[in-house]
Parts: sequence; structure tokens; C-alpha cells
Amino acid sequence: MYTKEEAIKLQKATDQLIKELDKTIPKNKIDLLRGALRFHEYRYYMLNDPLISDFEYDQLFKALETIENENPSLISVDSPTQRVAKGLTKDFPTVQHLVPMLSLDNSYDSGDLVSFDRRARELTGIDKIEYCVEPKFDGASISLIYEDDFLARGATRGDGVQGDEVTINIRQIRSIPLSARFSKYGIQQIEIRGEILINKNNFKKFNEQLMEQGMAPLANPRNAASGTLRIKDPTEVKKRSLEAFVYSMSDYTLLRGKKLSKELGTHSGWLEMLWELGFRSPQKEKKVLKGIDAVILYCNEFELRRDDLPYEIDGMVIKVNDIELQDKMGMTTHHPRWAIAFKFKARQATSKLLNVEFQVGRTGSITPVAKIQPVPIGGVTVGSISLFNEDVIRDKDLLIGDSVLV
Repeated sequence: MYTKEEAIKLQKATDQLIKELDKTIPKNKIDLLRGALRFHEYRYYMLNDPLISDFEYDQLFKALETIENENPSLISVDSPTQRVAKGLTKDFPTVQHLVPMLSLDNSYDSGDLVSFDRRARELTGIDKIEYCVEPKFDGASISLIYEDDFLARGATRGDGVQGDEVTINIRQIRSIPLSARFSKYGIQQIEIRGEILINKNNFKKFNEQLMEQGMAPLANPRNAASGTLRIKDPTEVKKRSLEAFVYSMSDYTLLRGKKLSKELGTHSGWLEMLWELGFRSPQKEKKVLKGIDAVILYCNEFELRRDDLPYEIDGMVIKVNDIELQDKMGMTTHHPRWAIAFKFKARQATSKLLNVEFQVGRTGSITPVAKIQPVPIGGVTVGSISLFNEDVIRDKDLLIGDSVLV
């Protein structure tokens, strides 16, 4: 998103602004201050490579708040301060997606992918199709609409035709830009799709906090992300450190007199554009490959290193890369014919129940925890499992020494 020259310029500007914190930063530097804060948000939340300390960022942020409070007319809708919500959300109205959010057809082995490729070649008349292969993120699906370069709406998937409008909570997610220069590409309005995630480390911390409060931990990061989007307190949403990956464009309207650039004639081209505009797209994880044999090989290779990723994925998504071919292939009422999900094998293991301990939370709630013979699952050694409550033990008729499937 930022060239080397732009990064150097913004860092120098930041250093100067930090020096001026002892005094009052003048209001005529508000655009420079906003630009510096956006740059450091990008370094922290997108690249995980901060250039200033949290304290320095907070001081600059407070300086911006001061200028805007004293000069309300200078507040812009995409200012870093405008992510901060005030009060509780009363409700999440139902909104219609510009284009239905369809499901994906699933495959579970290489034979399914070979069949998908055969159908694709029959529909397109092409002997060897170019595919774009990317991770299938295991989170909560969202739809984002930008109008005139500004975030206008964020919505959950819902039933695929309509979902909950959760814009106020979407604005709490730092990897979703409040503005992006789509106009640079001749686009006035765009609907993009993505996935809200909570990374493995944050999910672990969140579950530990729940158990300390005597509450049952969540089963997986997907549940944590999906549930957080519907919380009515935006400040609580902010605390949970959600992240977002955007992976497709579903609809767009061009500015009058503009034409779409040739680079956006492919799905991979759209991913690159989103990355350049400051979104976290699978630009680095994706691979463009010709022929289904290369696709199968890459899927199998990626499955071997899924545990090295900081977030959960449950497969790969294979898409015909050429947008014109996508349009030619069309879709069913359930899924696009030009894409398929390759699901990874379920991760589970058998162990032995050694003991049951009871943990008392801060509220006095008691949670039974099963102690099992340590077993490796998904790159993590599991030795304890929450049983949620006494009814679980009774319903499953659990006894010490039982074999359990984890």
C-alpha cells in the first residue's frame, strides 16, 4: 500500500509530530496527523511490524482527538477517531446484499477436483484452465460496501440474500479501512466479500478469560468471531481483536466515463488491487496455477503447513481466474460453477480420560474440566477439555478410564 519513499516520508513526519507533543500540535497539521496514524495502523494491524510504540501511537491519537474536539468542522468520516463508538447499539437492522452470498460446492478428495475441472473445461471449451487457489478461512462471512471511497455498510451473511447490518462493529476492526481509493480504479461503488477471524492466540486468551469468569469456553474461533459481530457494545467488540480477510468482489459501479482496467480481468488481479488499497487479502497466500494437477499438489502442500498459520483455515478455495470465464460458467441457486472448496481432513484423536477437575470462576460458577492423556491435535498438545457443566458428564455417561474422541 505504501511505497518505500512514502513510508520514509510518513515516518519522518511522525518523528516530527512526536517531538511536538510537548507543545500543542496545530490544527493545520491535522491531515498530516491523520495520515501518520493510518500509516502506523497499517504497520501494526496489517504487517505486524510497528515502527512506533503503543504509547507514542496513543499520544498522537489523543492529539488528534483534541484538535477535532476543539474544531468539530474538521472531523472527517474516515478519521482514525471515528472508529470509536459511543453507547450501545439498539438493534442490527436486516439489509439486502447487492448480490446474494452463495455457498461453495465442497470437495473432499482429488477425485472431486478432477470432476470439477472436467465440468469447467466442458463449460468453457478450454483444455487447460488457469485457477487461483487461496486458503478457505474459518470465520464469519461479511459483505462490505464502499461508496465514493468511504465505507458505507458492513453486513453479516445471514441467509445469503439478506443479513444483519453491523457497520458500527465492523468499524472497530482495524484491518478494515474506513476509506480506500477505489476511485483510482474508476470505481464509484463496490461490494466486497470477506471473513472475520480471531487468531489462535487471541482466541486462547479469550477462552481463558471466559473460564476465569465461570463461563463455558467457545468451541472454535469461528463461533467467537460470529458472536462478536452481533455484540451490542462496540467497545467490547474492539477488545476482542478481530481481524478481516477480504477475498472477492461481488458487484461494482464505475464512475461515469470510466472503464475497468485490464488488470481487473482476473480474480487474482482483484486480490492484488485490494491489497494495494490497504485491505488484508490473500495476496501472499494465493497461487495462480494452470491445470488441475498443479492445483491438487498445492492444496496438499498447503494442508501440511496449516498449523503454522496464526489463524484457522479448513481448506482451500479454487476459482477460475478469468472473470469472463466465470461469467460464462454462471452459477446455480446454491453455488457458483466456477469455484469449489477443497476441505481438509477433520482433525481429531483418541485419548483416555484420566480425571475430572472442577474449576471455580470469579462469579462462583463451577466448570468441570476433563484431564486426558495428552494428545497432539492440529499442532497443539491437548491435555484438558472443558465439559461445560455436570449435565454433559451425565449425558455422555463419562467414567474415569473411558476412551474419548477429541
